[in-house]
Amino acid sequence: MTLTKTTSQRFFTVAVLAAAVLVCFYIFQVVKLTEAGYLRGQKESMITDLKKQTAELKLAVSKDRNLVNIEEKVAEQGFEKASKLNYIVVSDASLAAK
Repeated sequence: MTLTKTTSQRFFTVAVLAAAVLVCFYIFQVVKLTEAGYLRGQKESMITDLKKQTAELKLAVSKDRNLVNIEEKVAEQGFEKASKLNYIVVSDASLAAK
């Protein structure tokens, strides 16, 4: 009878240790899975921000190219920069009459 009791005690001890190891392993997996999900979310957010910045930079480059093209066209056509502007002054009474 003592032999069976010690065998059942050993079995119970081994079962409790195995359960404890499995619980620890499960907790470790849950922590790692949560960490991976958090890092993935951060990377996706970073990718979204980088895509926005890339689009803004492409737009800025496009605007700069258009400005250079306009400046080149102005130089080709022989236009000069206006130094003084003269405006035609129209009285309010003549505008109301028309």
